Amino acid sequence: MRIDDESSGLQQARRKVKVGSARVVATLLLSVTTFGAVGLGVSWKFVDNIAQAVTPISSTAEIGALDVPIINARRAPQTLSEDVKFRALNGQLATIARRLPNESCLIVDVEGKRLVNSNPDLSLLPASNMKIVVAAVALDVLGEDFQYVTQLVGRVNGDAVEGDIYLVGGGDPLLTTANYPATESYPTFNFTRVEDLFDTLSTMGINRISGSIVADESRYDDERFTPTLGLGIKGTEVGPLGALMINDGVVTGNPIKLDHPGIAAATELTNLFRNNGIAVAGEPKIGTAPTDLSVIAEIQSVTLPGVLAEMLTNSDNNSADLLLKEIGFAETGQGTRVAGIDTTKSKLVEWGIALDGIEITDGSGLDRGNRLTCSAISSLLLRDGGFGPVGLGLAVAGRTGTLRDVLTDSIATERLRGKTGTLSGAKALSGFIPYADGLASTYSLIMNGSNVSNQTTYRPIWNALADALGGFDGSPTAEELAPKAP
Repeated sequence: MRIDDESSGLQQARRKVKVGSARVVATLLLSVTTFGAVGLGVSWKFVDNIAQAVTPISSTAEIGALDVPIINARRAPQTLSEDVKFRALNGQLATIARRLPNESCLIVDVEGKRLVNSNPDLSLLPASNMKIVVAAVALDVLGEDFQYVTQLVGRVNGDAVEGDIYLVGGGDPLLTTANYPATESYPTFNFTRVEDLFDTLSTMGINRISGSIVADESRYDDERFTPTLGLGIKGTEVGPLGALMINDGVVTGNPIKLDHPGIAAATELTNLFRNNGIAVAGEPKIGTAPTDLSVIAEIQSVTLPGVLAEMLTNSDNNSADLLLKEIGFAETGQGTRVAGIDTTKSKLVEWGIALDGIEITDGSGLDRGNRLTCSAISSLLLRDGGFGPVGLGLAVAGRTGTLRDVLTDSIATERLRGKTGTLSGAKALSGFIPYADGLASTYSLIMNGSNVSNQTTYRPIWNALADALGGFDGSPTAEELAPKAP
């Protein structure tokens, strides 16, 4: 039946009663009057009962007048604040998200609000953004007070060490001689000073070692490189790896790295001792320190936040891969890459971060088998908040590390803190931009695809993101907008 069909009853009623007739009008007026009177009576009784139940206010002067009309947006200051302060930023971020290559993700969080959530769970090649994962897990597993320890053990007899002296590696990636940082593109700044070992022996009056300096790197396994790492990266960007490395495995004066970092470390220390007045009879070699020897000297690294700052600011690949092994050693007693990866994945699950789309092959992010999501990185950054060891350890735009020459003309220069990531076909930048006391915006951007690592592709997007977040100052706040009593 059509909805506009009329029933016969309705047609009959229309024939009997004409709209506007005197009888109809009178009936309608009587009904309205009756129901209106009843409604007013009920309403008055309800209000009168409430009024009698409320304690009277003694003086109208006790009611503080507000400085805005009753109907005014400022009576909802939190809502108004968010609408005003995020309006321009939301527009800028939406424009940036539209400019991203297809294989990209972008997340921006400010004051607990997710302003951009573009492809958050897309599995992408993260490059060195993998170091953010290693840093977060290391802090949990090792603790902020953790320090690497490197020892010399042997037998002292008067002014000499009898037989061999063992240099026992503790995994410290920042063992450095005074002359080495000047040779680096990104100079090591939180280094562990190797010369302190010589100084200790010299203070003890030791001037001779009758045997050799023996490198003990037994803390970790002897896997020098991630098995699937590209040939062009091995030895240049990372490794060879070991639990004992001095100057990243470089021997002063030798342009070619030795295949064995332990031998390189023993050689460097032997040369240091000989050049400064401690005679070493034998040549460098590899071995495991006997348990009955005494510690003659030891040096400690800076605490973990300082190690992380070095790793994140300078994107130190050796530090990241060795730290992954240390994570495995601390949790399982096995100083291996695989043990570190297993521990790292377990921690992510414990923190509620889904492993879907995540593949961890190394700690440095150099292996092309790695995969991360912006969602995972953002979750780890939010755990830090921008002012913890991860946030404070990041490079600063226009000032330090891998960002020292980047974003120098941005509004956010010298404020933006970020972890860069670069591989062929991958470019990433994740971190924080502080904008007020104890407040920072959090961002994670990963781009994959051909040409994304070319400056003409990524720099305009980086600049736009830095300017958008750098121009945000968090005002007006809800407190600034709230009505004030006179």
